[in-house]
Amino acid sequence: MRLKQELDNAVENLYDALKNHPERRSDIAAEYVSSGEPRPYPVIHLGRAPDVESGEGMKRVVEKVLPPEERLLEKLKGKIAPLEMLNPINPIMDIGKGTGTLAASFGISLDPELGYTPHGIRAIEDILTGGLPDFENSGVIPEMLEDIEAIKTLTPEWVKIALPDMQGPFNIAHMVLGDAAFYTPFEEPEKFKEFMDIVTDFFIGLHKKLVGFIGEKRLSVLPGWTHRIAECSVNMISQKMYMEHVLPYDMKIANYFGRVGIHPCSGPHVFYATIKNLPNVIFHEAGYIERTAAGSISVDDALREIGSRPVILSIGQELPEGNEKEFIRHDLDRAKENSRLLFGYTGMHWKRKDEEKIRKIHRWLDEYWHDNIWKYSRC
Repeated sequence: MRLKQELDNAVENLYDALKNHPERRSDIAAEYVSSGEPRPYPVIHLGRAPDVESGEGMKRVVEKVLPPEERLLEKLKGKIAPLEMLNPINPIMDIGKGTGTLAASFGISLDPELGYTPHGIRAIEDILTGGLPDFENSGVIPEMLEDIEAIKTLTPEWVKIALPDMQGPFNIAHMVLGDAAFYTPFEEPEKFKEFMDIVTDFFIGLHKKLVGFIGEKRLSVLPGWTHRIAECSVNMISQKMYMEHVLPYDMKIANYFGRVGIHPCSGPHVFYATIKNLPNVIFHEAGYIERTAAGSISVDDALREIGSRPVILSIGQELPEGNEKEFIRHDLDRAKENSRLLFGYTGMHWKRKDEEKIRKIHRWLDEYWHDNIWKYSRC
């Protein structure tokens, strides 16, 4: 009875936050950019790196094994936490264990003390012998199915459910095989092809399973997530290798989706290879990031390549110290000509002591958007 009351209170608090803060709702912003219509609020994420000097950062913790109802309560309470920093919120519940979610089904352990990062590798022969993982009982899938059932049973229909971070075929290959993912395509191409067929078939099969289990009424369809391929590890291979050994599997997934969103993890060659070769790309990402494996695709270059196509561009950039507002303002001005833009930024130099400064920048940007972008679109 106590837990049920706490869940009801958490749902009510989330409802009130969503009702009272339409200017922070990323789900509403996503609906606008999907349609290409101007939106009344910019809905910007402003983040900072962990303040190591004040004790922040990745902390090793003992995993708490909670029943699905208590996991749901924690998630509901966390949904409104971004409001403290004026960051976006939405009524969408996450499932899974981050980037390692699908890798776990291939026997890769996830370290709960380090944010469930994948740990260890397996030989390709082991995967080929085992074949397709079980769509209901492997890895963390049983927990995901429990979470989906809890959300559907204990929350109202307006609370949506997001698919887990399914990554992409080559990301999964890298997590499962380790460095062997980079040389096996050349040394044992037939084995690698068979392995990638298994990974891709599992990706598609699990996607179908989860979509069916969640159901049309509860499934979140935010662009760039429901039909998303993440290409982080592709930044560590050449475009030629991507075209020969990875693109066929991305293509299979893209054809299954019908429309696809890409996370290029900043890489210019990844951006160009995917947007030029995959069918019906509806979502992509760009922006300056200082430390990357293969550089970063600029917003200008990304928009130039997109041209007039109805592709949502999620801008994610690191901010220059001392010129944060003007840097972001320049991106906001782009919305006068292109309504399919989303905005996210990180001040790597910001510390905990800068939080009020960050909130002030948020408020200034909101006012700038209202006076210069929203009013402009209404003329």
